[in-house]
Amino acid sequence: MLRILAIGCLLGAGVVHLVITPYHYAHAPAHGLFFGLLGIVQVVWAGVFWRWPTSALRVGGLTLSGGVVVLWVLTQMVAIPFADQPEPIDWSLIASKALELAGFVTLVLGNSLACQPIVRAGGVGLGVGVLMWGGGLGGAVLFPQYGHTSHDHTGHDHRNHDHSAESAYADVDLAEETYDWQLPEGFPLPAVPDDNPMTEEKVELGRFLFYDQRLSANQTQSCSACHFQEIAFTDAKAQSVGSTGESHLRNSPTLTNVAYNATLTWSSPTLTELERQLLVPVFGEFPHELGVSGHEDEVLQRFIDDPMYQERFAQAFPDEDDPVTWSNLVKVLASFSRALISGNAPYDQYVYGGDKSALSPSAIRGLNLFLSEELECHHCHNGFNFTNSTRHRNTTFKNTPFENTGLYNIDGTGAYPRGNTGLHEITGDPEDMGRFRPPTLRNIELTGPYMHDGSIETLEDVIRFYEDGGRNITSGPHAGDGRLNPNKSGFVPGFVLTDQERADIIEFLESLTDEQFITDPRFSDPFVVESEAHTPDR
Repeated sequence: MLRILAIGCLLGAGVVHLVITPYHYAHAPAHGLFFGLLGIVQVVWAGVFWRWPTSALRVGGLTLSGGVVVLWVLTQMVAIPFADQPEPIDWSLIASKALELAGFVTLVLGNSLACQPIVRAGGVGLGVGVLMWGGGLGGAVLFPQYGHTSHDHTGHDHRNHDHSAESAYADVDLAEETYDWQLPEGFPLPAVPDDNPMTEEKVELGRFLFYDQRLSANQTQSCSACHFQEIAFTDAKAQSVGSTGESHLRNSPTLTNVAYNATLTWSSPTLTELERQLLVPVFGEFPHELGVSGHEDEVLQRFIDDPMYQERFAQAFPDEDDPVTWSNLVKVLASFSRALISGNAPYDQYVYGGDKSALSPSAIRGLNLFLSEELECHHCHNGFNFTNSTRHRNTTFKNTPFENTGLYNIDGTGAYPRGNTGLHEITGDPEDMGRFRPPTLRNIELTGPYMHDGSIETLEDVIRFYEDGGRNITSGPHAGDGRLNPNKSGFVPGFVLTDQERADIIEFLESLTDEQFITDPRFSDPFVVESEAHTPDR
């Protein structure tokens, strides 16, 4: 009877692992592959042990039950192989670990004729768990986080787009890359194009240009006008306003960790390089941002005539006789943008730094809810940068996802406001209506208002929006029930939270705020620093 119970326990655990393998994979690919293989082995073991209950197979069962439980305990208490975040405590984890623990106990008790050898074998199983954990930590460096094509629960393909523009990111010559990244723990090297290696001189020159209003045609705005450091390089407006006073249709995205973005705007799959994307705010006319188009020579001459810039361009491009060019100007702005890396929030101190006091009990509960299959958050906001639209130097597969969250459903037809329809504007495919890039959640506390058009004011409102599974607009030109949008992602099904659970999730999201990043002098306005340096003491 105990043998049959043990077989049932490991068979059940294996089935659970196989069912959730796609979601493990979305959470961390190598993690998913490991548990998928584990599920297969557990199911096969149950079938074989049913017919041939040998001592060797009994020892194998102890390894597949007790060993895996020990592996899980060590990942929760010490360190996590293969993943950036702890495994969510949800029905699947509780079920699989309860079944595995029960299977281990019944296997130990199930051989009354040879109890001591079986107990010793149980010790072997526990030892194997420690070895799997240690091997996972050691082998994790061989299995970097990489993208994937995600699916919702209905099997609907999210049709992540792969574009040839990515090929510009060849292996950069590390001998030419002299920049000290100062990467946070757990962060891979960002992808850098081979024709624009990172150097300290380029980054510093890019910082000056980023904050210089002379970069706009009418000299009224700099890049920093829409990207303030103190609010994680956003502007706190629902829609940004350009140098000519023209309002945009979209919210200014954060530049937090922009170096890791697989795509660089809310809805275009083609803009994957900062050097190309920067041409839009500089030269774009629909709408105007810096408004340089038609004034290229005039704007460039301002920097040619400035001795400070002449010196800095010569330092950044020492092999060029006339380095003050638009091409080089864009390159250094891209270099400065890549340097804007944030990874020292309380969450990072908790997960990577080993400081178990860095997160409050409420934030830890919120983290577990965030990672749960009930809420589905981590399917679109995963990995070290909390978005599955991530690319870095070790990326194997390119992944550029766009999702419809049910924000609109005008007249019940699935439509979004005209001129702001997301990926559909690029592809013309009706199924792409309302699909936008999942942004990073790092520093999310600071970057409201939220969504691509800034139409949701607070984090609590965002949580309630996802609780509802979309937004129902009852009147006005955008009336329609977004919860019923036919193109809505399967990862936005809606759920029920208590007031405490909602507060817990918000506290977790606030734990992603990196105070060091928003005050780091390496990213601050150099003209303010220079002005203060020349201000006499009062």
